Amino acid sequence: MAKLPKISERFTGAIQATDQAQRIAELQAEVERLRATQSEELEQQIEVLRNQLKVQSGELEVAVDLIDPNDYQPRQTITTESILAIARSMEKDGQITPLIIIPIGDRYLLWDGQRRWEAAKILGWKTLRAVTAPMPQDLHRKALLTFIHHEDLNPLDKAEAIVKEIAIATNINDEEIPTVLSTVLRRLERSSQAVQLTALVTATSEEQLQGVQRLGVSEIEEKLLLALLDLALNPASVKANLMPMLSLPKDLKTAIRERGLKGAHALALTVLSAKTLKTSERVATKERIEATGKVIEEDLTVAKTRELVAQIKARYLKPETSELKEVTAAVKGVEKLSKTVIASTSPEQLAQLRQVLYQKLSEIDEVLNQ
Repeated sequence: MAKLPKISERFTGAIQATDQAQRIAELQAEVERLRATQSEELEQQIEVLRNQLKVQSGELEVAVDLIDPNDYQPRQTITTESILAIARSMEKDGQITPLIIIPIGDRYLLWDGQRRWEAAKILGWKTLRAVTAPMPQDLHRKALLTFIHHEDLNPLDKAEAIVKEIAIATNINDEEIPTVLSTVLRRLERSSQAVQLTALVTATSEEQLQGVQRLGVSEIEEKLLLALLDLALNPASVKANLMPMLSLPKDLKTAIRERGLKGAHALALTVLSAKTLKTSERVATKERIEATGKVIEEDLTVAKTRELVAQIKARYLKPETSELKEVTAAVKGVEKLSKTVIASTSPEQLAQLRQVLYQKLSEIDEVLNQ
């Protein structure tokens, strides 16, 4: 597994320079191969960077209302509960760590410390301690790479951030990206070439380019696949686990952002649609919202969530029926019993036939009246 490079090395030029406008050095490729389990080390490196910036420029007391949020922040989901928890901590113990901000004119862009900044506004604080860093190139890409492998970045935020970055890198329309990705991967799977694409995730940029070109994809598909590989992302995994997040119903997206619903649970709950339940959109949404609340409140596993979904479906859907050969044969057999045949049959057999027919008629009535 790749070793996480020092985050401070991204800012090496900035730390050594006296001109605060000098751009941050390019992120090293290894950071793109971070795994979620390394997020703790990443946070440690951010702390190293913060300390180095503090040595360079010292801490500033910056007016809270002069700080602007980072529009390129991949983490769009910050719950009210988490901000309130930070606010309680800050009110009790003060601000422990300074923000990292980027000077832009007479204002500042927030790089690190979103929740602390939001908490300060709740507390009515006028200023916060901060250290400054120069504006990096490709701000969205660098912010994305900082968060993309964090295990606490929910799949909806991650999917939206990835689509935004791909759109920037390729000029492909946001709405087209899932369709293009799905189309090219289906074709590669049919031709048994998907495994070749997966092998390119850890390859060099040159190897990725050559490998994708050998797949015989279109120009727009090549741009998309290379952009994903450049972020050390497996296109097949993105398609299976992240792209479905984009098409979730609004109520499930809200539950992910505000109530901590997990992506896998959301995908299980999305089955409760008007089309699946054969009911109205209003009724389906009501069922889905109630089921979502139960999943969150009872902390159900994905398996238990699927069981819940199956129970709800069973209330709306009758078992599918079909024409059986046995029934068709029985009907034809009875039809063949002409009056002549019946007249020539013994009374014992006719009594037996009548008893069987009465019993079956009773069972048929019971089923039809359900």
